[in-house]
Amino acid sequence: MRTTVGTAPPRADFNWYWTSQTASFVGDRLTGFAVPSIAILTLNASSAQVGVLSAIGWLAYPTLGLFAGALLTHLPRRRVMITGELLRFTLFATIPLTALAGWTTIPQLLIVVALAGVATVFVDIAGQSYLPVVVPPGGLVPANAHLQSSDSLSKLLGPALAGLALKTTGPYAGLLLSALPFLASAVGRTRIQTLEPTTAPSPAAASPQAMVRRIRVGLRFVMDHEVLKPLVIGAAVRSFGTGMVDAVLLLFAYRVLGLSSLQGGLLIAAGSVGGLLGAVAAKRLVDRIGTHRTLLLTGLEGVFWLGIPVCLLFAPAIVLVVIRVCASIWTPVWNVLTTSVRQNVTPAALQSTVHATARTVTSSTVPLGALTGGFAAGVLGGHLGTSTALVLVLATGGVIAGASVLSIGRTSQA
Repeated sequence: MRTTVGTAPPRADFNWYWTSQTASFVGDRLTGFAVPSIAILTLNASSAQVGVLSAIGWLAYPTLGLFAGALLTHLPRRRVMITGELLRFTLFATIPLTALAGWTTIPQLLIVVALAGVATVFVDIAGQSYLPVVVPPGGLVPANAHLQSSDSLSKLLGPALAGLALKTTGPYAGLLLSALPFLASAVGRTRIQTLEPTTAPSPAAASPQAMVRRIRVGLRFVMDHEVLKPLVIGAAVRSFGTGMVDAVLLLFAYRVLGLSSLQGGLLIAAGSVGGLLGAVAAKRLVDRIGTHRTLLLTGLEGVFWLGIPVCLLFAPAIVLVVIRVCASIWTPVWNVLTTSVRQNVTPAALQSTVHATARTVTSSTVPLGALTGGFAAGVLGGHLGTSTALVLVLATGGVIAGASVLSIGRTSQA
């Protein structure tokens, strides 16, 4: 397993790409915190409804991910990213508008999140496929480390800013403010000058048969590859565990710890300090111990989550922050390396379909994990009590996420 570790990416178009992607990350975190907070605190959603809400935004990947990858082979990806960001801003802006009429409901939130998930699929796959056009192969690890740092920073600041916006301006005005970064991202992407070489698809290339053929080629490339296959399987396991944790974390903060939206935002954001540290440390770890050993080290995430039952004994908020910080170091490291490996070993003609395949497989397990976490918390809560049930779900999800490294234990080393 080899990745090319180079110098920092070029400072021209990548700066606009990075800035725009950072704004997109911030929009994800703000709306990702604001919508479930509105569901829990304003619309009194049940744990099962929160689980469904957490899951539904990810359902676009198993249903549309492969199709999107095949379609993007012949589409201008920069334009796709711009369109997707504008759609996400518009969709989330509809919730405050309907709130003025007094009929915002859980079903409406589900519809908006589901449709925004469709736009996210196209933005995500287009962005990952477009990056190797902007950055040379030797700069992919540093470039992805920069992007992962922005993602981790957005996780640190996003929930706190969203909680502040909800508390100071009200839930719906706060949500509108939370959607503005998507608009900024769309504007920033218009400043990127590097255009990928595209060819207009012939009628035959745009036919359903050709689309299916491209999907099969991408699937075959990933499933036959000795490095990509175990990485994709491991990422799917990690995503399932992460989905479980994310589905119940706010429930634990609000209903067990009794925190406000602002306090909940600060609590969740505190855990992202570890994520930022992990993104910064990824390249140094690769330089020192290699890609393979660094990936194995990310299994420590599960070890830290085993400490979550301590929250039932004393200082639950403090213990949760410590666990979140220590556990969250490892997911960004995993993401930086697996994305860089995938971009390095994939031929240019297969970038869209291979990224779509990998993202579809891994992201399809997020809603499964979210649904499992939400419903398990509801069922266990009736027998064990809410606190114990949520702690068990958090611990189980964290351990599953860390166990993802078992799939790469026998792959060739860097």
